[in-house]
Amino acid sequence: MAKQLLSGKLTSKGQLTIPVELRTLLNIKEGDRLAFVLDENDRIIEVQPKTKKSIREVMGVLKSTMNVDADEAIGVARAERAKEISAKSKELRDE
Repeated sequence: MAKQLLSGKLTSKGQLTIPVELRTLLNIKEGDRLAFVLDENDRIIEVQPKTKKSIREVMGVLKSTMNVDADEAIGVARAERAKEISAKSKELRDE
């Protein structure tokens, strides 16, 4: 099986343009990350697409040491933020 050489262009900012044929082959979309697997001689032997994950996909990855009700936590966070905004507003009025 013959190998096809595909090339891209590296910009001064270190950004690489990946040819459309390769993006299609690897199913790479805008915003996806790529992992470069190197061998012992620091040569790239594999490129693995890493797609963006939504918050729903990563929920539950970190285990809590205590039971927390999400709705209650959101309510507490909103109340704390409201207090901060109120205090900042009062400071601005007093100036």
